[in-house]
Amino acid sequence: MNTAESRSTPQVEPAGLQPLVERFKAWRANRPKGQHIPEELWQPAIELARLHGVAAVVAALKVDSYVLQRRLQTGGAARRGRAKAPLFVEVPTLPLPPGGGERGLVELVHAGGARLILHRGVAGADELLPLVELLLRHGR
Repeated sequence: MNTAESRSTPQVEPAGLQPLVERFKAWRANRPKGQHIPEELWQPAIELARLHGVAAVVAALKVDSYVLQRRLQTGGAARRGRAKAPLFVEVPTLPLPPGGGERGLVELVHAGGARLILHRGVAGADELLPLVELLLRHGR
């Protein structure tokens, strides 16, 4: 095939991509300047990239290939400007009261995989509660 033939051969878009192309065109025609692509457009683009590949979707939708690839790998929304929660938090030990106190080990595991291990000295339930709440809030 010579170069003239390759230039004149129309590229066929994957099935199901044309309606999304039209949605992107409509959004671009009416969006305020500087507005990011909304999630309701990203989600079908991600699904189509899973089916047809990133290159085909990028070419048809005219989106940033790196952004689409990152969203494809993370399963959806890009995280902009959000710092990750610390994976390890050290809590200083509390001094033992005269006469000792209850001792033991408390291990909590969040369903999201976060783990909190407390070596109990004098800490009572009222002192442990804020730590447990922190685990539950940020344990994802």
